[in-house]
Amino acid sequence: MIRPHERPPRIWPVVAASVIGLAILVSLGVWQVKRLAAKEALLARLAANAAAAPVDLPTALDMSRAGSNVEFVRVKFTGSYKNQPRMKMLSGYAGGQGWTIIAPVASEDGWAAIVDRGRLPGQKLDSYTLLEGPQEIEGVIRTHPNGQGYFDPVNDPASGMWHWWDVKSMLAASGLPAELKPFPFAIQLVPTENGVEFPRPQEPKADLANNHLGYAITWFGLAATLLGVAGFYILDLRRRRKNWHDLS
Repeated sequence: MIRPHERPPRIWPVVAASVIGLAILVSLGVWQVKRLAAKEALLARLAANAAAAPVDLPTALDMSRAGSNVEFVRVKFTGSYKNQPRMKMLSGYAGGQGWTIIAPVASEDGWAAIVDRGRLPGQKLDSYTLLEGPQEIEGVIRTHPNGQGYFDPVNDPASGMWHWWDVKSMLAASGLPAELKPFPFAIQLVPTENGVEFPRPQEPKADLANNHLGYAITWFGLAATLLGVAGFYILDLRRRRKNWHDLS
C-alpha cells in the first residue's frame, strides 16, 4: 500500500513491461492464427486426396517424388496377398483390445507393397479371412512419418509383431520376391462390399489435432486482460502521482 507521504512508483517501467508483454501475447496469437490456416489447408488437401479418383502405384510414387503430399491419395491396383508370415499390430477395436492386420502384396505390375487390411477384435486373431489369388485392391496412402515413438517397443519382425509403422522393415520381412519394386508407403484399405467380415477396413481419417483456434483465442484473451489490467493500473498510478505532487 502506498501511503500519502510516499512517492508512487514511476509510470514508464509499467508501460514498458506492459507493451513488451502485450507484444509477446499478440505475437503468439498471430502465430496460432497462421498455424490454424496452415492446418486447415493441410486437412483440405488430405480430404481432396481421399476424394479424388484412384491412381496406380507408379503415378502415386511420381507424385511424391515431384513434391506432392501423397497422404490419403487413393490408389487402386491388382495384386496377390502373401498370407505368410502373418503381420499384426496391437490396436483398439470397438472400445476393447484388437489388432490391425498387415499384409504384404505383390502387384501384377511388379510392385511390393504393405497393406493395412483393417482391424478385428482380439478373439478373431486366429480366424480372420485370408485372401487367395489376385485381388482388386483399393486404398489410401499412409506415409506414417513419425516413426518409433518414445514409449513404443522395438518391432519384432521374426514373430510378425509390429508396434509402429516401419514400411521398409516390413517389406524386408515380407518374403516377397526381391525383384519386385518396393512401394515406400503403407496402403490402408478403404471399406468395400467384398463379403469379408474381418479384418474390417477403417474409414480414412486424418488424425491431426487442430486446436490452434482455441490457442489463438487464449493468447488474444490474455493480451486483452493484460491491456485492461495494465491500463487500469497506469491510470490509478497517474492519479496517485498527481495527488502526491499536490501534497508535496
